[in-house]
Amino acid sequence: MSARQASARWARPVGAALLAAAVALPAVASNYVIDVGLTIVTYSILGLGLNIVVGYAGLLDLGYAAFFAIGAYTTALLETLLQFSFWETLPFSLAFAAVSGIVIGYPTLRLRSDYLAIVTLGFGEITRIVATNLDITGGPNGIFGIASPSLFGFEISSPQALYELGMAFLVVVLVFAIRLGRSRLGRAWTSIREDEAAAEAVGVPTLRVKLLAYVMGALIGGLGGSLFAARFGTIDPTGFTYLQSVTILIVVVLGGRGSIPGVILGAIIVAGLPEILRFLNLWRIFAFAIGLVILMLLRPQGLWPAPLRRVAPARKGADADRAPVPSHAVTDETLLEVRDMQRRFGGVLAVGGVSFVVRSGEIVSLIGPNGAGKTTVFNCLTGVIRPTGGQIVWCGERLAGGAPHRIVHQGMARTFQGIRLFGHMTAFENVLTGMDHRLRTPLAAELLALPSARAEAADHSTEGLRWLAFVGLAGRSGERAADLPYGDQRRLEIARALASSPRLLLLDEPAAGMNPTEKRALMELIRRIRDHGVTVLLIEHDMMLVMGVSDRIIVMDHGVIIAEGPPAAIQADPRVIDAYLGTAEKDEASDDTAGEKSLWDS
Repeated sequence: MSARQASARWARPVGAALLAAAVALPAVASNYVIDVGLTIVTYSILGLGLNIVVGYAGLLDLGYAAFFAIGAYTTALLETLLQFSFWETLPFSLAFAAVSGIVIGYPTLRLRSDYLAIVTLGFGEITRIVATNLDITGGPNGIFGIASPSLFGFEISSPQALYELGMAFLVVVLVFAIRLGRSRLGRAWTSIREDEAAAEAVGVPTLRVKLLAYVMGALIGGLGGSLFAARFGTIDPTGFTYLQSVTILIVVVLGGRGSIPGVILGAIIVAGLPEILRFLNLWRIFAFAIGLVILMLLRPQGLWPAPLRRVAPARKGADADRAPVPSHAVTDETLLEVRDMQRRFGGVLAVGGVSFVVRSGEIVSLIGPNGAGKTTVFNCLTGVIRPTGGQIVWCGERLAGGAPHRIVHQGMARTFQGIRLFGHMTAFENVLTGMDHRLRTPLAAELLALPSARAEAADHSTEGLRWLAFVGLAGRSGERAADLPYGDQRRLEIARALASSPRLLLLDEPAAGMNPTEKRALMELIRRIRDHGVTVLLIEHDMMLVMGVSDRIIVMDHGVIIAEGPPAAIQADPRVIDAYLGTAEKDEASDDTAGEKSLWDS
């Protein structure tokens, strides 16, 4: 048994034992210790909420205390003005916090991370300033007289009772956060954190997924705010400052981004260590700050980094080594038609009036010298950039400005010139991420682990393992993608693209960096992909591979097509030879012919 397996085996019972000990704390501790424990619980709840945004999705939020404040003020206002009970205010706290997440997230999540951090910082400060200046919120004095919660006639006002209420909330949030992290939405967040452009290119609707991270994090922040109001019976704007947002962020980063046990450990250190250092009096905050700096220098990944998730097993009795079932039949129809496509970058015409067609069942290669515009064509086809002129017709319908993930959903997938895998995810999870948009079970059913969701997830896992087997990686499904050899990474990227069930697969220099043995295996794989019912459009510089697999070749030079036809015709085309070697002198033509022949055969 490996160390990782042993750790996973003991993690659940140890966690359950620690949770039971935390629940039993009021029976053996003083009111002071219980009060510190409730502070740790509150920071744990808030840390788990921010961990969804920062840890899972990789988005920097410097204004998380705003959602905390919205939850607290919602509970306080509804209780004092409308005489709602604490439990009646909870749905409103969650709803208002979630709406706030949408309001701040939707217009700003298109920004880069540094600008996003500035916007969230501003949102947090605006929320605090509004609470300070509105009469209804009590201004700087805040709101007093917030009633204690009651349950079945029992008033929850003692430190012990409030602590147990906080623990109940923490358990609910823990289960919610764990289920989210293991869901396909959690995978999508992780893929965005790893490489947002690659996630979009394999079918993840990145804007919507990031917005969901903000909403889920805001929900938990609102819940923490309601608990805060119930605990103290009074709130004011000084409890929701920028410093509070930074403190919650420290909890997440110190414990380990994306790590649930790490967040709990971070909350214990941030909320508990200053109390342990009280004997230092005025020096305790300084000592705490120095300790944090040292910890971050020694453990920049956090005290308890997020572990690599285990590979889900295939459904019992399923043949995971069997080839995936073809989802598209090969026909004679035209899949892709490009009409006079152009792309300018300022004054540079990168693609100037390109037109070609790709028919179902073909392997078509797009070749040309470096800088000919081949990858720009791919980027225009897949929505990474928009053409400045011309038309792209897909399956008889015009593609007009579609986002990359929408184009993937329509049946056009791609790989990249430079490998863009999700390096800290397993090979299996990389493939699952490419398939996730095909799942139809609602997220709520997945979080509740309903039978329909479990059955679909099992089928999903089985198919993912089959795609890995299809490219020859069945035995490496549980390895981290970044740890795979270069050739295996290339094949994994192809498997991830195939998992989206495309009709057309765009391969951008898949043989780059491969040795001759790997190139021959790649040629066989490309043929099997075509035999599986997937049409292939290939960019490649290796002429042996191109001539060996292509049904038709399109040659570009300086942004335009200079030749098109079967491999034999392309080999003999003088325009293609000139594009690769330069124009030969008249009196050296016979000598160049032999050299040209060796170029194609190399």
